[in-house]
Amino acid sequence: MRIEPSASLARLGQAASERGAVIYNVGGAVRDRLLGFEAADDDLAGPKQPQELARLHLPGTTVLDPVNGLGTALIHCRQGEEKEVYEYTAFRTDSYGRDGRHLPEDVCFTDDITMDARRRDFTVNALYVRLPDGEVLDPTGMGLADLKAHVLRMTRPDTLTEDALRILRLIRFAAALGFEVEPETLRAARDQAPALRDISWERIQAEFFRILLGDTVYGRREAVADALYMMRDLGVLEYVLPELTEGRGFAQSPEYHCYDVLDHQIETCAAAPPELTVRLAALLHDISKPEAYRRDGNMHAHPELGSERARQVLRRLRAPRQLISDVAELVEHHMFDLTNEAKSKAVIRRINALGREQFERLADLREADFAGSGRQQKALSAEKWRKVLAGLEKDNVPLTVSGLAVSGHDLMRELHIKPGPVLGEILGQLLEHVQLRPSQNNYKSLIKYAKMIAAGSAGADRSASETS
Repeated sequence: MRIEPSASLARLGQAASERGAVIYNVGGAVRDRLLGFEAADDDLAGPKQPQELARLHLPGTTVLDPVNGLGTALIHCRQGEEKEVYEYTAFRTDSYGRDGRHLPEDVCFTDDITMDARRRDFTVNALYVRLPDGEVLDPTGMGLADLKAHVLRMTRPDTLTEDALRILRLIRFAAALGFEVEPETLRAARDQAPALRDISWERIQAEFFRILLGDTVYGRREAVADALYMMRDLGVLEYVLPELTEGRGFAQSPEYHCYDVLDHQIETCAAAPPELTVRLAALLHDISKPEAYRRDGNMHAHPELGSERARQVLRRLRAPRQLISDVAELVEHHMFDLTNEAKSKAVIRRINALGREQFERLADLREADFAGSGRQQKALSAEKWRKVLAGLEKDNVPLTVSGLAVSGHDLMRELHIKPGPVLGEILGQLLEHVQLRPSQNNYKSLIKYAKMIAAGSAGADRSASETS
């Protein structure tokens, strides 16, 4: 069996071959091309260490060896204006400690392709394409058969023991590709789940966030739900998102929900658009229902409690600060207008408070929440919100203070005030004013209204001072 390599890879392989070396394309790119998908990143491997490869002086090629002792390097290939960069790893065997780092404790280099294949995670990821002729090699003897059967199998019995993060990779591949997991591999994943405690949160976060967007890779719509249910059933959630497991078996009103709290959050996440902020908010939006019920005997406070819980979860996962803030805000507001009784004025105020991007995410979350109930109810409130937003845009109503006919500098000059909270408060009130009365968005009207606001604030300040 052969795969036609890209022109860049073929040139690199030919140049190496002419100098007595051999380079292979290996891993996910090979798997994906054999499955008929477009490959993203091409990884390379071969028996020569980077220093040896660099000494060959391959034409149009620069080998950058980080000298980290792991046999990895970046190969820069140039052909005219075109430039490709590949990661190259020398054939090796390695072993990892249990400190959660992605650096092997012991590395042994080899020229044996079978030994190199057995250090990889799954047989379908241990397929090699020899360059430049494109011959496909299957050193484990099972990779091609497993690929044809759509099966994920460990390359050896201690694959998951060696690096527990591979459990999350197993789940991601199985769900995204729609593959079955071979029984021994599935059993090993369940048995080794507690070892995820030894993996750094940074590595867990990177893999978990890829799981939440797994449907975008190969277009398999069921990928996100399948992955999250696998995490639940294999006991993996207990070590990645233990807070979610509190919702397992926690029943909800059958009038509105087909699922317990945990499964509802999984279904909501899967129904959300493929954007990480919305997916995370969907997965975490009801995370504090059990906590609220234990505390109050009802779940009314779960949005506020859930917002803080979401912050704690995402901080632990080492998520970026803005992502944490956005997700927590969506969780806090996800019950707004649940009964679809809010008037346009209240909706406009919510748009003003959240900003357009977050408000649209809130509408996405509401629709996913209803879809995730299993009751096939339409999110009429979200439809209304979108109509209100579209109406504002149609009438060119500003959605941010930058669209006002006055600026902060104008207000400081006309009102004789300095930068600070008062200025921000006046701008916010002006924005809300013109959103409700678009014709008022002109300099004269806004300055007049701003002076009324300032006078009212001054009067309120005087009253408060006299009272105290």
